[in-house]
Amino acid sequence: MPALVILLAWTAVGAFQAVPDALDGFKWNETIGKFIEAWVWALFTPAILLVDRRLTSVSPSVFIIAAAHLVLSIPFSLAHALIAGLVMYPIPAIWWNPLRSTEFAIYFYLGGWITYCAIIGVLQTLKYHNRFLSSQVALAQVERRLVESHLNALRLQLEPHFLFNTLNAISSELAANPELAREMIEDLGALLRQSLDCQGSTEITLAQELALLDHYLAIQKLRFGDRIQVRIQVEPATLSALVPSMFLQPLVENAIRHGLEGRLSGGQILVSAEHVGAQLQVKVLDDGVGLPPQWGLETSRGVGIRVTRERLQALYSEPGEYDFSVLRRAGAGTEVMILLPLHRAESGARDIE
Repeated sequence: MPALVILLAWTAVGAFQAVPDALDGFKWNETIGKFIEAWVWALFTPAILLVDRRLTSVSPSVFIIAAAHLVLSIPFSLAHALIAGLVMYPIPAIWWNPLRSTEFAIYFYLGGWITYCAIIGVLQTLKYHNRFLSSQVALAQVERRLVESHLNALRLQLEPHFLFNTLNAISSELAANPELAREMIEDLGALLRQSLDCQGSTEITLAQELALLDHYLAIQKLRFGDRIQVRIQVEPATLSALVPSMFLQPLVENAIRHGLEGRLSGGQILVSAEHVGAQLQVKVLDDGVGLPPQWGLETSRGVGIRVTRERLQALYSEPGEYDFSVLRRAGAGTEVMILLPLHRAESGARDIE
């Protein structure tokens, strides 16, 4: 196949060279002569490619390769003139044969030398282009690994924060209600096990994310009983959408700790997901005490909000690809709204049990 490609390419070159002469009227001898010159170069091309590959393996320096090809251009050009002359010699109508005239021999040599330089120029350009594409692919892979490392580092910030808060809550129940503490530990173990299952994935399906959230909510229901009500209102079509792993838990935890925990009457939390155009809109709403008077998203030092925001910035870096807002609700409470690009999991995606 490569030999056929080389032959076809040089045939096209021969046809291209023959076209200008044919404009003044077709002359078969000139056309055949152009094709013979091109086909002889097709014969030499594999050798040129092999020599260039050997030179590159010996030294990657462009200057050394260029100097070597400059020296090699002389024997290759002479060989081209000789072989082309021998092939064309039985055709007397090709009167510019280099073996018939010294003047045309010089012309053939100079033309062959320019052609050889053009071959090497095109070859080096293609090699540079391939190296550039390879470097771009390698750079993209490095950037992806850096983003993944950054996301993992951010997630590692969340998990100790969550563990500290949960273990603190469990320890407060140990003396008063050991049975309740035991159940909370079991739910924590299930949550951590499923979290580890998703550790290698920056994104999981919304169904998987809700399964993780269920275990966290089970812990909170054991603590607060009927004081805190949580409703999940999700469009079925959104369950296969991809979302950042464990991004709902810190938002719900914030709603409980900062919005509802301090109220004797407790309150309600609503987690919703729906399509909004070509995006997935996820909301976490509570009817708690609301945001402090001087609170701002840019100045917030809360771990959950800050890390969630940084994870979204790392995952969805294109302008307008995502939106993240934390607002005061009319009346009372807080609304966290996230807009994500709508990507769906493949049909064979694994579900968390």
